[in-house]
Amino acid sequence: MTGSDFDAIVVGGGHNGLTAAAYLSRAGLRVCVLERRELLGGACVTEEISPGRRVSRASYVVSMLRPQVVADLELKRFGYDPIPLDPPFATFAADGTPILFHNDDAKARKSLARVSPRDAAKMPEFDAMMERVADVLRPMMLRPPPALGSRHPGDVLELLREAGRAAGLSRRGLQDLYRVMTMSVGDLLDDWFENDALKGAYASTGVVGVWAGPRTPGTAYNLLHHELGELDGVGGAWGHVKGGMGAISEAIAASARAFGANVRVDAAVASIDVAGGRVTGVTLEDGESITAPIVLSGAHPKTTVLELVGGEHFPEEVVTDMERYRSRGGSVKVNWILSEPPDFPDPALLHTSLAICPSIDYLERAWQDATLGKPAAGPYIEVEVPTAIDPSLTDDGTTVMTMFTQYGPHDEAGWPDGAREAYAQRCLDIVAEYAPNVRENVLHYEVLAPPDLERIFGLVGGSIFQGEQGLDQMAFMRPSPLLSRYATPVHGLYLCGAGTHPGGGVIAAAGHNAAQRVLKDRRKRRFTERPFKALSRA
Repeated sequence: MTGSDFDAIVVGGGHNGLTAAAYLSRAGLRVCVLERRELLGGACVTEEISPGRRVSRASYVVSMLRPQVVADLELKRFGYDPIPLDPPFATFAADGTPILFHNDDAKARKSLARVSPRDAAKMPEFDAMMERVADVLRPMMLRPPPALGSRHPGDVLELLREAGRAAGLSRRGLQDLYRVMTMSVGDLLDDWFENDALKGAYASTGVVGVWAGPRTPGTAYNLLHHELGELDGVGGAWGHVKGGMGAISEAIAASARAFGANVRVDAAVASIDVAGGRVTGVTLEDGESITAPIVLSGAHPKTTVLELVGGEHFPEEVVTDMERYRSRGGSVKVNWILSEPPDFPDPALLHTSLAICPSIDYLERAWQDATLGKPAAGPYIEVEVPTAIDPSLTDDGTTVMTMFTQYGPHDEAGWPDGAREAYAQRCLDIVAEYAPNVRENVLHYEVLAPPDLERIFGLVGGSIFQGEQGLDQMAFMRPSPLLSRYATPVHGLYLCGAGTHPGGGVIAAAGHNAAQRVLKDRRKRRFTERPFKALSRA
């Protein structure tokens, strides 16, 4: 017993914070999770936006959730039930012909060949190249990033291990890795394909959640980032979750509770308390104090360092890094309740993730609008109809249609009165070109612009990844070199959110990795303290 209320406190009940809590509880620690909202999940939530109608309000599809976490925490036993999309991805050719990227390679090539035989022939080679690069990076997701600059023997061995893996690539493999890590997604796709609609749809994946356009260097990595996932052993597959994305968070929370964690909602943390360079616990907004020698924060890194703890407790370089840490987002989520499903030209489009983005140039124009401080005149849209797969989301048989879109400005000044409504109508008009019945079937909708994502979910600047994912803010630089391996210069304080390696998405890797770091540090302290205690008794 530590004499404290708990062994560890987790600030924030997002899926990463819950994952960290579940692993620590599983290891026997007394853990308390504190979530400021009335429901768990952070941005991975299912919420009722109209009576009896539930929506994956922010995050919307699953793919990147690590299989090891699913197995370790027995998430399927606790209600996690993913439903694979097939096809996982689709778009429209310029003439309105659907292009369906089926899980079956032969069916996918046949669909693409109807609009571009050349691109259909190139697709297997492109997919193989991306998978080779993904194979290099995928093992790093459940490990801390290399500790560059450290001379500690363990850190040097880790660095040599990763360098050795890269050195095992062929010359061509190294070139592919470097190109994907540094190129713009637009240039990468131009090198491989000719069809504008195909390139536009793929390029949109390369800019999901980033404050950058398809011609911005480094965005090819973001395309790869979304290729790192798998669903039930199928690489690159995507799926809905029965009960919406919040069912993931609830399953993790149930696992944590089964191991003994105390999980609280409506418990907003006002401060993470520090004395003598060590955390002592937290103080809630209602004045309640809870003590623990370990605190993990799933909140945004800037919020954690500069607000909850206070910059005065950190080295100056950490404060500077946090002040410089870029956290701008251009994503706009539009959630709809319809009286009937969209009448697409192919029923398969109700069971897929449908990207509407005619070309790379179209996407670049949308980005340029946002840089000028205004919502895109022609946004790109990714459409899902989750009730086509999981009718239980509504009690009255109505249809949930969600749109993940870009771009919109990240500050409120770019959203004057009426701008959200006008943006939603532009999005609806684009979908109506392919499903005309959507216009007259709208029962309810909401628009979550970047300022709304910050206000509701704590995503600073509307960045859905808790910080931009440029190469200068990834791996050992995410969110700062002194914070990149989850522990911080404040003794007992750890970061466990998407603002750490390996970044954003419903992955649960940051929560897993942070918990492993806590447990490793505890073992290390016990090992070093035992000889001292033995000598003191002699």
